[in-house]
Amino acid sequence: MKLTGQSPDEVRAWDHEDLLGLLAYCELENEEMEQRTRSAPHAAAPSRRAATGGPTTNTTIYRFGPKPKR
Repeated sequence: MKLTGQSPDEVRAWDHEDLLGLLAYCELENEEMEQRTRSAPHAAAPSRRAATGGPTTNTTIYRFGPKPKR
């Protein structure tokens, strides 16, 4: 599983409640991201610098919650 960095067999051995907690956390993250993009639609527009042919950079931020207990 890419999200946890563990093999699918290890994740299958997790407690059912831990998996539901992880899925709920991911859903909250998705809702938060959707809310941010709705409240700031200009952020999704291409930058002026990119339109002029200048250098562009992309920044990706990964947020991780507490590791599920086994």
